Amino acid sequence: MVRVKQALLVAAAIVAVSSQDAAADAYVRVISQDAAVYSGPGANYRELATLERDQVFAVLERGTRDYWFKIELEDGTSAWILGDLVFPFEVGDEEQPGIFTRMGRAIRKAILGPSPAPYANIGLSFSAGVLDSEGIFMLRPSVLIDPHWAIEAFGGLSPRAEKDLFVGGLGFVLRLIPGAVIGPYVSLSTGAVRVRPKADNFVDKNETIMALAAGGGIEITFKKQITVRIDARNWTLFDENKASNGQEYSGGLAIFF
Repeated sequence: MVRVKQALLVAAAIVAVSSQDAAADAYVRVISQDAAVYSGPGANYRELATLERDQVFAVLERGTRDYWFKIELEDGTSAWILGDLVFPFEVGDEEQPGIFTRMGRAIRKAILGPSPAPYANIGLSFSAGVLDSEGIFMLRPSVLIDPHWAIEAFGGLSPRAEKDLFVGGLGFVLRLIPGAVIGPYVSLSTGAVRVRPKADNFVDKNETIMALAAGGGIEITFKKQITVRIDARNWTLFDENKASNGQEYSGGLAIFF
């Protein structure tokens, strides 16, 4: 009797391990143009994101009611998707990838995640860098119109040896690959610059001049939706009598709501 129980336990363990291996090798491919994922197995749960056609995700669990799959998203979190929107499949043993491919996959899985920008309404970035070889500190709030377009305001300070520049204005941002882990974008903005000379500066004067900035950059999204933003822009400061150009190189953090 004891031997029978031991045999049953061993068999159960083998089945459990086999089930785990099968689950680990199960994937789904999105076949709908857009597919919403939820916090639970039902459309009445909170919507977490919208997936695109041909994206592939690992299956963590099959729902016990209706036709739902629990999948692992690119940022390591889990969500539920309706089975009618995906094509389930399994993968067998494949050729061992090279060391650089394995390193790239490991780095991506360990630290990178999809951008939250396509599902957000508000963005806010804080950055610091240089403008025309002088320091600059910028705050850039934005309203996201859709996954590609955003209206972005800017305000900041460029403290200099002989004067301070207070900048402010409005423009737009075009995200070229919405939702990408490393997402490039371009921007164009216009505004004004308030020039305030230091106390011992008798050459420059208090004045307000126009500003035009054009450039772009990249957003790199890490786990937990931590986004690093890197900007490069050309600034043109001008009035009716003179004009000057300067380059901005800055970086900082961006958050989305």
